[in-house]
Parts: sequence; structure tokens; C-alpha cells
Amino acid sequence: MEPKLSYIHILQLTAITAVLFVIAVHFSMHDQSFATVLSNDITVIEKQLQLQLHQLQRPNINASYVFDAHRLVLGNNVKNLVVLIPNEAHESTNQPSDQYPLANQPYLPQNAIVNVGTAVTWLNGDVDHERTITVVQGNSLSSAETDTLTAAPIYESSKFEYNTAITSSAFNDTGTYTYFEKDVNEDDPSFVMNGTITVINQPESLTSSSALGTVDTVGVLMVPSQDIQTYTSDLNNRGFAIDSTHNFKDLRGGQSGTGDEQTLIVWTTYGMSLSDIVTNLQEFTLELPYS
Repeated sequence: MEPKLSYIHILQLTAITAVLFVIAVHFSMHDQSFATVLSNDITVIEKQLQLQLHQLQRPNINASYVFDAHRLVLGNNVKNLVVLIPNEAHESTNQPSDQYPLANQPYLPQNAIVNVGTAVTWLNGDVDHERTITVVQGNSLSSAETDTLTAAPIYESSKFEYNTAITSSAFNDTGTYTYFEKDVNEDDPSFVMNGTITVINQPESLTSSSALGTVDTVGVLMVPSQDIQTYTSDLNNRGFAIDSTHNFKDLRGGQSGTGDEQTLIVWTTYGMSLSDIVTNLQEFTLELPYS
């Protein structure tokens, strides 16, 4: 699976393209000072890019956005994010289609923008597979793709089994962090499971909210669409609010007992301890028919 461009990369490429366009246009102008025109236009471009960045950093936990953009954006009131490692996340698309992953990203969400002080928990939903999480500082996989890391990991978990979870220390420093796991697919040794956590100082006015009220923890689950009513009812009974859902045809085409359509669920809680959240999610996961 090819890593998607981060929003920072997109902004940088947009800026470079815009500046090159301005240079090309104004080299042909003779009625104004080129330096003055270029300076004015760059100022306009910078303001436009700042506006785009502001829009990309506005809280957005909608399930369709998470699926399509491979991204989730939290407000400053959320202090815990629970990332799902979905079933078959270790499979790449560089192999026969009956071995594809189910979801379109190895972590749900693959990329997250969080406020300073947010802790991230990874829940292993990849049946019968142990997982690890390594976090390095930076917005690139260059250090993750080499045999020897060029930067010391700031977090490195031990192996954790299916239906168990690990939690990082809170991300207290702004910046972008890459998390990953290598050597997950013997049929595609180059495949790296990877994602990013971008930490920002979210303005006080930008908070995450749900139609059902205040939230302090947000997470994502994947369930078979054919039994969505049963699963959402169970989550509600456990104290989880369903913020939004998104149905999608899984890349593999289904497994025995799951059908070929899956539903991505974004859930929220308020006032529930992280340990109770994890316990409830572990009990819930055991009900899923993934194999």
C-alpha cells in the first residue's frame, strides 16, 4: 500500500506550484517591478495556504472523511484517541486479490491530527497476529524503511497480541510523528504498515463534539455491515456513542460470515476511564466474526 501524501506535503507542493506559476507569468510583464509583483503575490499565496491549513486542522471525526481522506482531526477537548489495527491489516495489495486487506488503510485512522497532550492507544483487531508499534519523529518513512533507524524511536512497544491494546505516553510536543511496523508480510517484504500523528496547539474554540454531547475520547471500529444494528446497539449499551458510520466494499471481497461489505464506525465516550474503554472494546471484539 502506497503511503498517502500528508496535508503538509500537499500544502508544500501547492506552494511550490503556485510560486513557479507566478514567476512564469511575471517574467513576461514589463509594466511593474518584477520584485514588487512577486513579493505581493507570494504574500497572497501565503495567506491562502494558511487558510487551507486552518481548514485542514478543523476538527473532523466523520467516518466517511476518515475512510476517504485516511485522516481524523481532533479538537482540544479530546485527550484519548483509540486507533484500530483492522483485521488483515498486515496484507498488502501487491499480491493476489484474495489476500488483500479488508480496509483501505492499515490503521483506522491511518493519520490523525491531535491536540497537545493527547495519548494514542492502538487496539489490535488483526485476528491471530501479533503487532508492534514504533514511533519516530518526522513526517517521512525514510527512517522507517531502513534496516537501521536514523532517528531513535521515541516510543517502541513490545509485541501485543490480537484483541489487546497498548497506549503511548501523551504527545506533549508539537510536530509530526510517524508510527509503523515493518516485516509484516512475507509475500511482500517491502510493505510497511505506517501512519502519522500530527500534534498541534488546537485553538480553544476548536473542539470535537458529537450529536449526542461532549466527548473526551474518540476511536474507530470496523464491523460487518450485515449486522450493523446489532453492533451499534451493543456499543450503545456499553456507553459508547456512535458519531457516524461509513459502509464500504472490502478490498478482499469478504470472508466467511462477514459478507463483502464492512462498516467503519467512529465512536465517542465521555467520562469513561481508558481502562474501562479498552475492556469494553475487547469484549466487543470477541463478538466479531472475522477470521
